Amino acid sequence: MQQLTAEEIKGKIKQGESFVLDLFATWCGPCKVMLRNLEEVNTSLIKESNGSPSYNIYKFDVDSDLGFSRELGIRSVPTIKIYKEGKETFSKPGVMMPDEVLKLLV
Repeated sequence: MQQLTAEEIKGKIKQGESFVLDLFATWCGPCKVMLRNLEEVNTSLIKESNGSPSYNIYKFDVDSDLGFSRELGIRSVPTIKIYKEGKETFSKPGVMMPDEVLKLLV
């Protein structure tokens, strides 16, 4: 999973990419749990797609750009957002289990 800057995320949205965005903070314990869960999701997506998943998973450190975090409406971490063809289709704060995330990507 690749960590992106605010500008890179804006570019992915503008290009119409489909992706999962993990909004986290380095000091956040639940964020570490969510990261492990998303690593499982990523592994499953790669296996199911023979190496070319339909969704990439990216990370963004909310403390790296507080203005962009506010723009995204982030009030707590971790928060997961899902974008399909550049449009936000899902947003939820808190830790999610890998199977919960996978169900949203089908």
